[in-house]
Amino acid sequence: MKRHNIQAILTYREGLQCFKKNDMFRFRLKRLSIAGIIIFIVVLIYNSNNRVQQQTYTHREVLDKMNVYDEFGELSEKRQKLIEEQLKQNNVIKQSNGVEDDQLEQHGESDIVRKMDVLKNKRNIDYSRYTDVLSMQRPKYLPNYKNPCWEWTEGNSTRVRCLPYFHLVGVDKCGTTDLWGRIRQHPQILPNAGIGGKETHWWSWRRFGFDIWVEDRTPWTFENYLSVFDAAASKIESVVEKMEGYEDDYHPLITGEGSPTVFWDFTGWDHMPQNKDKIADDALSTPDALHHLTPSSYFLLLLRNPTERMYSDYMFLDLFRPVHNISAENFHHGVIKSIKMFEDCKKIKTLKGCLYDKQLHMDIPVRIFVGMYVVYLKEWFEVFEKDRFLIFKNEEYSKDIKSHVQKVFQFLDLNTLSDEEMEKIVNQKRAFDQSKTKKSTGPMWQETRQILDDLYRSYNEELAELLADNKYLWKDDSK
Repeated sequence: MKRHNIQAILTYREGLQCFKKNDMFRFRLKRLSIAGIIIFIVVLIYNSNNRVQQQTYTHREVLDKMNVYDEFGELSEKRQKLIEEQLKQNNVIKQSNGVEDDQLEQHGESDIVRKMDVLKNKRNIDYSRYTDVLSMQRPKYLPNYKNPCWEWTEGNSTRVRCLPYFHLVGVDKCGTTDLWGRIRQHPQILPNAGIGGKETHWWSWRRFGFDIWVEDRTPWTFENYLSVFDAAASKIESVVEKMEGYEDDYHPLITGEGSPTVFWDFTGWDHMPQNKDKIADDALSTPDALHHLTPSSYFLLLLRNPTERMYSDYMFLDLFRPVHNISAENFHHGVIKSIKMFEDCKKIKTLKGCLYDKQLHMDIPVRIFVGMYVVYLKEWFEVFEKDRFLIFKNEEYSKDIKSHVQKVFQFLDLNTLSDEEMEKIVNQKRAFDQSKTKKSTGPMWQETRQILDDLYRSYNEELAELLADNKYLWKDDSK
């Protein structure tokens, strides 16, 4: 019995010792695991920093990579040769027509300048690929419809088709998506079947086979465009009310479109057959085509300090790029290169010739041309009356959303909503909040801001004069 007890005690001690060994093993294993995790995190941070360092260039490296220089004064060798070749061609044309340089300076946009640009702009374009809006017959709009709608006959069947009553034409990164999301809450406004119930980009891009950085996609036909509004057209047709002055039932609902590129992107001008042998300065463009089909359209236009808009646009477009590498420094270098490219273009083309140049739009690092609002607005005002436009600043809209949304409803002649309905519209979440992206990217460099302010100053002054309102100088807005 004693022997058994002794054996039991020995067995217990061995088990206890084994347990302690196992416990020690687990403890050591835990320590090793923690150490392994720490090493993994350190390696991960190191590699991450390495990748950032590989993607971030010094000031001089970026300038060398882009072949541009701090003061924009020195041209890259390749671009210099291109400019010289173009200027030689201009000189040949001038000499053949007996025109001196001082005559060109004296007369500005003279016939000989236009002839030079026509020769440079000649392209072999197959116009049959694109919808020739200006040759289309305007539909016979139904008088008892508020929205521009007409009867469309296909075989033995007839249905109602509609075009937009209004257009929220821009501008990109000025709050158009936020405004659209609010005004579409009005029961008399119907969304379309485009992007976000808002955008088609047909007038500016799709009808020419364009997109942000491409120009070779299959063009959308007019039928493609119309189909975006078919669901709205069906609803417009079905809702009726009695209206004084109308014998038939009145159709009060409307639909619209909110493509922010429509305001400023006229790069498809040379794909319109009416512009053959013309330069951009003399060309018909989007406002002419839109007026041809819907001369009674209304337009909403949000404008923002072009310098601030530019930085926001830079961060937004990064979403569509295959490599993401945004920073305040890279934005600065992109601005420098873009201004350099723009100035180079103006050596061989007119201002509009550069602003409406699709190749330049695709090549330029940041879209500095979008903020030259007055150039585009003058084009619109040449075709449509000013009272067809409701224009306001993004900065004012952001501070008082309610009153601006109410102005839109009044401008479009819609029913007044109750306070409860308005509060619901005003309190909805803001669209496209970039605060996180801005925080990670950092503020715009002061040097960059000064460069952009200088670039846009003359355009802002001209805009303020056109609209008879100095608030479009953006002098009092906080940065």
